[in-house]
Amino acid sequence: MKRFKPYFHYLKPVKAKLIIGIIAGLIGGAAFSAGLPLMMKHVFPVIFADEKTGMTEEVPAWLEYIAGDHLLMVACLMLPVVFVVSGVCGYISKLLINFVGLKVLEGIRVDVFKRLQYLSLGFHGKQKGGDLVSRVMGDTALMQQVLSKAVFSMVVLPGALLGSIGTLIYLCWGDSSVQSMLLGLLTIPICVFPIRAFARRLTKKASKMVDKQGDMSATVTENLASQAVVRAYLMEENQVAKLQEDTEMYLNFNMGVRKYRYLVSPTVEMVSAIGVGIAIYFGATQGLTLQKFLPLLVALYAAYDPVKKLGNLGSMIKEGEAALDRLEYILHSKEEILDAADAKPLEDARGEVELVGCEFSYGDDIILNDINVHVKAGETIALVGESGAGKSTFVSLIPRFFEVQRGEVKVDGINVNQLRKSDLRRNIGLVSQQPLLFRGTIAENILIGEPDASQEEVETAARNASAHEFIMSMPDGYETELGERGEGLSGGQKQRVAIARAFLKDAPILILDEATSALDSESEAQIQRELRKLSEGRTTFVIAHRFSTIRDADRILVFAKTADGGKIVADGPHDEIYQTCEIYKGLYDKQT
Repeated sequence: MKRFKPYFHYLKPVKAKLIIGIIAGLIGGAAFSAGLPLMMKHVFPVIFADEKTGMTEEVPAWLEYIAGDHLLMVACLMLPVVFVVSGVCGYISKLLINFVGLKVLEGIRVDVFKRLQYLSLGFHGKQKGGDLVSRVMGDTALMQQVLSKAVFSMVVLPGALLGSIGTLIYLCWGDSSVQSMLLGLLTIPICVFPIRAFARRLTKKASKMVDKQGDMSATVTENLASQAVVRAYLMEENQVAKLQEDTEMYLNFNMGVRKYRYLVSPTVEMVSAIGVGIAIYFGATQGLTLQKFLPLLVALYAAYDPVKKLGNLGSMIKEGEAALDRLEYILHSKEEILDAADAKPLEDARGEVELVGCEFSYGDDIILNDINVHVKAGETIALVGESGAGKSTFVSLIPRFFEVQRGEVKVDGINVNQLRKSDLRRNIGLVSQQPLLFRGTIAENILIGEPDASQEEVETAARNASAHEFIMSMPDGYETELGERGEGLSGGQKQRVAIARAFLKDAPILILDEATSALDSESEAQIQRELRKLSEGRTTFVIAHRFSTIRDADRILVFAKTADGGKIVADGPHDEIYQTCEIYKGLYDKQT
């Protein structure tokens, strides 16, 4: 359990409920493990005293005092009382422990998800989206089971074991004819050896099982997000076969885990049966009677039940460790982009942007090299060039989505590394190729630009983006609920909502990352008008494949791939670089 100790703090907010649940579990376990053997020892002989059964009526003083003249009736009621106490306490215990487990799940899941929000885009780019979903949902659920059940079992099960052993010793005390039954207890330590052997074999299987579960989740997520491509390229059978292969491998690993987990109970039962058999033999040779033997047998088997459950708990802990390894990959991943200790605020930004000697690489792959650009506040800069030349990476350096390995990125003359990320990004608006809308109302999606804006300001932003009319034509207007990724709107409508969001943010720096490339020609022409309006008075960076949209830019930066990485090979207005830059002239002429 040392492996999970750093995560016990998730139990602190529900400590009171956990303690009550454990106490109730101890009482319920004691009522069952000690109550039934004691009933057979002291109460059943009162009920079934008979020469044929071999039972003799030995009424305990405490029972005679409680029962008085109603001895038989009270004795018969003792059994239901034991099970009522055991059942009620067990119910309270399970209810509270499950509540604790759900709170633990909530805490772990939120912390893992929160961590993902702050890890760099470089980290996310290396991961499978479905695998991250599996870690956030599946692995946290497994951790919840381990933390809640383990804490409960590590207290209640040993308590039940000690209660059973104590009851057995009490029943054997002072009677040499039954003391041989204590030999059965000697087999309990022997049970530990096969349990440990199974646990070692289970560890690798559990690790591979949770990894393969992540692969399955990634396959399904990727498929559901690409249904049009799957159908267009007749990939249905291929995708099913891929999932089938992952599922079969998951089944093999899962059965490997279950094989060792399910071996615990029969192994403990076989070892305990051998111990009990030896104890019975020695007891029978010393004149052990059936009346004395039955309560001892029940107490002895009650002592083995916690051992079996603890053995199964051990296998669950191994699965939990495998899930924890996957969660810690996220929780312990280094946050690459941090605020400096003396970070400066950025208020009333003008929008001046400068890159000085900047270099950026993905591992050994140099994306941008020796980038030097100075952009005045209010200028519109278009970025063109072949795919992979570094245009999107260039604009991602401005809001510090990525960190340059060499050189400086400056906003208003201040190195972005010396600015608070929140302030920097608050002054930058983004409209991307695929407008990202979230589940919720249209108004909520626009308010992302400025959460404290009034309804009037939201509507003004929508009018500026030419979105107000189509929004008001919808059944619930601005309160119309959208599905995942803005389901319910056309591509052009989604883009207008995204532009309205940027209008509402009113940031001095604007990035338009191929904002119209996914639209048809008519929609593109309409959206371009809104984007030109949005760009007025702002420092704007436009990435576009369609050159007709960028002729009016103040300057055009031409990117080219070289052996040393992406470089800017031309910088100037259209008329100038069309005459001087062969790359730009070739790209432009191909389209026009």
